[in-house]
Amino acid sequence: MVANGPRSGDKDDAPRDPEPGDDGVAAGDPSAAARAPGRDAAEGGPARSRAILVIEDDQGVSDALVGVLSDEGYQVMAARNGAEALARLRDAPAPALIVLDLMMPMMDGYAFRAEQLRIPAIADVPVVVLTAGASPRAAELGPVDILKKPVNLAALLDAVGRYV
Repeated sequence: MVANGPRSGDKDDAPRDPEPGDDGVAAGDPSAAARAPGRDAAEGGPARSRAILVIEDDQGVSDALVGVLSDEGYQVMAARNGAEALARLRDAPAPALIVLDLMMPMMDGYAFRAEQLRIPAIADVPVVVLTAGASPRAAELGPVDILKKPVNLAALLDAVGRYV
């Protein structure tokens, strides 16, 4: 686990409202390759799931993310680390999206993502990563959206809306 950047529990980790000119998306965002338009009932396909799994160890940040996403009509479940998330995913249908913190105890976001990609039932679930700063290990994550902490709510909802 890398120990750079603000630690969980810092007040700067909480989601925030957008500021003018601040899109909250990390430079060099490799997400374009990950974006595959989903079909919904209006397009003649099956309705897409609105389920989201938030994996975040900071309880305040997790509660804020769950609250914002729930208020937008998504069905949200939360896990405090990658190991707990994998256990939840074994017992539930795959979500439409995973919102993933990188710096967590027990199993960090990098280890979770590596394991996710090895499990066929969840390998294709898109991921929005939350991080306090640029990571030299970002390439290990594969194609993901990357949002900087503190999370810009408009950027988060835009990223979520691309997948769910």
